[in-house]
Amino acid sequence: MKSVKPLFFSLVIIFLVLAVVQNLNVFMDEKALRLNLWVWSGESPTIPLSVYFLGFLLIGLLVSYFYGLGERFKAKKTIQNHLETIRKQEEEIKALKSLPIAEEATPPKESERA
Repeated sequence: MKSVKPLFFSLVIIFLVLAVVQNLNVFMDEKALRLNLWVWSGESPTIPLSVYFLGFLLIGLLVSYFYGLGERFKAKKTIQNHLETIRKQEEEIKALKSLPIAEEATPPKESERA
């Protein structure tokens, strides 16, 4: 499995590079974004489509990063709580190991009874 994963990612990268190179005229085509609200309308300067693709990719990465940020903080706090519990239990185990062992009263064997 370790050798399949890099091979798969290499094939994906090669495919993406081929798609971009073969469609370079599409990615270099310049377009403007227009926004028409009822009270205001605006238009951005013309920018190549590749810049729009990269911009929306970065926006998506940022949204997913901030979406998962809360979960990471919760997981970190949970791990810290578990580590504290482990530390306390290890101290308790050490304390119990240092106590002398009480001799249990064992019943006499049958040969000793007679």
